Amino acid sequence: MSLYRTWRPKTFADLVGQDAVVRTLTSALENGRLAHAYLFSGPRGSGKTSAAKILARCIDCVNGPTATPDNTCENCIAILNGTAMDVLEIDAASNRGIDEIRALRDAVKFAPSSMRSKVYIVDEAHMLTKEGANAFLKTLEEPPPHVVFVLATTEPEKLPPTILSRCQRYAFRRIAIPVMIERMREIAAGEKIEVDDEALAAIAYRADGGLRDALTLLEQAAAFAEGRITAQTIDLAFGVTGRNYARTLVDSMINRDAALILKTIDEASDGGTDMQVLIRTLISEFRNLLVGRIEPQLLSRDLAPEDAQAAVARSAEITQAQVIRALRLLTESLATARASGHPRLELESALLRFVLATEDPSIDALSARVLALESGSPAPIAVTAMPQPKTAEAPPPKTAPAATKAQPKVEAEKPSNGGPLTLQKIRASWNNVRARIEGERMPLRGPLSRALLDALDGNVLTIKLPNDVEADILRGEQKLVEHAIADVVGEPVRVTFRVDGGGSARSARGPSPAQPADDPADLLQYASERIR
Repeated sequence: MSLYRTWRPKTFADLVGQDAVVRTLTSALENGRLAHAYLFSGPRGSGKTSAAKILARCIDCVNGPTATPDNTCENCIAILNGTAMDVLEIDAASNRGIDEIRALRDAVKFAPSSMRSKVYIVDEAHMLTKEGANAFLKTLEEPPPHVVFVLATTEPEKLPPTILSRCQRYAFRRIAIPVMIERMREIAAGEKIEVDDEALAAIAYRADGGLRDALTLLEQAAAFAEGRITAQTIDLAFGVTGRNYARTLVDSMINRDAALILKTIDEASDGGTDMQVLIRTLISEFRNLLVGRIEPQLLSRDLAPEDAQAAVARSAEITQAQVIRALRLLTESLATARASGHPRLELESALLRFVLATEDPSIDALSARVLALESGSPAPIAVTAMPQPKTAEAPPPKTAPAATKAQPKVEAEKPSNGGPLTLQKIRASWNNVRARIEGERMPLRGPLSRALLDALDGNVLTIKLPNDVEADILRGEQKLVEHAIADVVGEPVRVTFRVDGGGSARSARGPSPAQPADDPADLLQYASERIR
């Protein structure tokens, strides 16, 4: 028999992680205040069905109604074995139509065959059809005195309000990670399964608050392992979740180590890690850092004790503004990854934008630099992770010439109002153009951040995009882009979009590097070339 069935709780005292539910139901049973209908809602594996079966034994125990059924009387044994005629468990997913509910409505009229009350446990109650729910409503509203209904669901919002209003509602919580680890440790000891605490934590994180899932994973790991279960055993049995990679990436972002970021993502990709899963794991890690800075005690439910301590310690090494910016970049990259089909590129771009803040022309990066200056933090201002190669210093000029040629304007310089329209002027105004476009169409922020102003032929501006999806997105908003450019530079411009196939922009920087160049400005170019 499966572990979760063998160790299914038999009393409310055995039901872990649901103290509020246990306390309220126990009080109602002790004071004789039973309702005719209950709704147990919460995530899967949190104990809803187990609590419903315990409640059925509390009601129909020979010594009941009682909050502590003896589990030895004939009624309790029949309910435990699933042979009780008066306790029926109905799967609403397969008995969801009006005909099945009409049969149920007719059956509840009859008195119990041998027990005190009839108890109907309706699992997956949200799967009832609209017609089935309407047919069930009258019976639920005015049931016979000998009937108790217990509805269990993971999605209570899908049930009609008319049904919700006729039930006493009990919300089951996700089981805290430390509670789940302790319960698995007890069960492993009882089953003589040798397992490390790190492995228990790895199982608990994968179970995501569901003890039933955790016990299923523990049982499978025990069958897979040859001896003691370790964290490596869990990775081999169920695949790598990316948590270790995510922690390395967080440390690399804090230390501004751009090269290690690319190396870690490359290792994660080669190891078969799903890039979208890795992005979500990174979001969770930065969420933990944010909580660790604001209210560390809240981490005790979501993390193992040693992981909570590590998150609090790591949160002291980064500012709150930087954490929020990282969350914004990662959330944006996750949304864009679904549309572009290149989650690795989106992840690399997001992390490098965070690290190379001085190379990022976006308003978001400018805001990060201003905040860093105000707080006195040098982290976003200078990239220290990749030192530049030493070169011989040129001797200072002996005398300054009386007249020199005008130096070329850098890209960030504000364009002058006079003179012919040039590609340099449009590039210098691009941030203002983006601000206008994003003010009207925020979803265009992702494609615009990866757009490259390639060439200007007369009044025709060519913009290159890394893939067909983003090029098609901007083609659909061509008029908006053209109007924004015209408003900013003061002259009408027609734009065309094409996919970057390795044109002039790449050759202007030289040949494609086989690995990240020493120049931080080349890292984004390297990231783009990794998927081609």
